[in-house]
Amino acid sequence: MKLAMTKEQEFIVNEIWILAWNASVQRAKLYKKGLSSEDRKASDFRASVIAYIEGEVFQNYKSGCIEEQHYKNIESLIVKANTLGSGILGPDGYKYGVAQKLLNLAVKYMWCLGHIKEPPHCPVDRIVINKTKFKDKVNWTEIKERKPYEDVVKEIKGLASAKSLTPAQWELLNYARR
Repeated sequence: MKLAMTKEQEFIVNEIWILAWNASVQRAKLYKKGLSSEDRKASDFRASVIAYIEGEVFQNYKSGCIEEQHYKNIESLIVKANTLGSGILGPDGYKYGVAQKLLNLAVKYMWCLGHIKEPPHCPVDRIVINKTKFKDKVNWTEIKERKPYEDVVKEIKGLASAKSLTPAQWELLNYARR
């Protein structure tokens, strides 16, 4: 789903991708030792992953994405990124925590801009986890499979529901930059 946009909107979306990518790979030790995120191979990898999300994944959010489809989107992103990053990714490959953070941030931004319907989840990171019972128990950069992420999401859904909010709405109210 490539959105029809003005040059100004394209600029903003490009800036959003920079923010989302950087937030998803910070402290994640994504690349092999010695490879910088500024390396040409890393830049090409980033561009290919973003193109995959824009071209293949976003279409699942245009008219609303159910939760199970969202999990499938995260899993397909992991598979695609591991294929695209073969040879440059570290020993853990493209981890679940990194994939969910990138996808959840991207759909959050697009939702906030009014380009897609509200997503079923919110970005899960240290700030959000620290608002749950998983504080000091789960590190988002180390999540390698669905279950620990799903457990955190279940907790967020409970906290949100207690305030008559969705997870995405709850996160908007509770997320604060340092």
